[in-house]
Amino acid sequence: MEETVAVIGAGNGGTAIAGYLASCGAKVNLCDLFPEYLEGIKSAGGIELVLEEKTSFQTLNMVTSDVSEAISGVRLIMVVTPSFTHRIIARSCAPVLQDGQIIVLNPGRTGGALEFLEVIQKEGCHKDIIVAETQTLIYSCRKVGDNKAEIYGVKKEVDLGAFPANRTQEVLDALHPYYPQFQAAKNCLETSLSNIGALFHPSPILLNIGRIENDKNGYRYYWDGITPSVAVLVKAVDRERMAVAHAFGVEVLSAEEWLRQSYDTYGDDLYQLLQHNQAYGDIQAPHTIQARYVTEDVPMSLVPISELGHIAGVSTPDIDSVITLTSTIYQRDFRGEGRNAVNLGIQEMTLEQVAHYFETGKKETQPLLMGERKTEAAS
Repeated sequence: MEETVAVIGAGNGGTAIAGYLASCGAKVNLCDLFPEYLEGIKSAGGIELVLEEKTSFQTLNMVTSDVSEAISGVRLIMVVTPSFTHRIIARSCAPVLQDGQIIVLNPGRTGGALEFLEVIQKEGCHKDIIVAETQTLIYSCRKVGDNKAEIYGVKKEVDLGAFPANRTQEVLDALHPYYPQFQAAKNCLETSLSNIGALFHPSPILLNIGRIENDKNGYRYYWDGITPSVAVLVKAVDRERMAVAHAFGVEVLSAEEWLRQSYDTYGDDLYQLLQHNQAYGDIQAPHTIQARYVTEDVPMSLVPISELGHIAGVSTPDIDSVITLTSTIYQRDFRGEGRNAVNLGIQEMTLEQVAHYFETGKKETQPLLMGERKTEAAS
């Protein structure tokens, strides 16, 4: 029996995922809040999918800009959009969500699942919904033209966490027919604090901001933009991220470990590993400072790491400096508009209460000891 899956987002990742799911036999409802992203797919009648150098045409069950129409009666909902759109999508979904539906953010960045759940609850939705997030997008892909998706690479393993953590296996079971690559993370704290974009994006843009504005020829983002001195700040941000993760009892890879695991590279330090990574060689820097490397990764990545650090009593002076400086330069309050503790619904919580919330989905008003939290989570 064919299963209907909703995909929200018709950009690079969403078009690729929709095409792939259709190729697996799923009936796909593709939705985007901006109808112009759907016009080419509607006109063509589907998606031209390029995977492993093979091209196929995939017909979709529905192409719509109406979220309620796309997700009605659908168990699995794949959200494949920039993280700064998650709130808008959550508000659109909230009135029509039903018990038993699973929402997967591909990826969540930092605190994505928690924010999504907080928004739908504020909108009055208290259904039995599971919200999950992946650590990264499963594909290296690009939307080419109006209806063509090219998948250049598929990751062998991608961590996934559900909120609450004790329902992760339900999500993996729903995804397994299509994506056996997804594997269980400890919880959404692990996927959130494994956000490598938080390291490699905001700080290098900040330290190269004059170059972006003045150098019309551009430059190679990693090889030219992350010099030995820039790498020092990136590494400092990484140390603070790892300290926050450690405080919450979560194991995450360092930037160096992640590079060695993900790419065929070598070197004694972060700078050398980046310079010897051939996959980064041709990646160009943005031609404008109004790039998602800052406008997404500061409010949706650095801000929640900083906020979690404050709750855990972990100092994050370098992360805070990047947030402050970019907020000044961009003339935006990235902390106020981002995933701060209030927007995540964890203000006035202790470290133990936050950890308990991620594990069980229940907010405790009474003080918890770490040992008590672990006992409850295991029971």
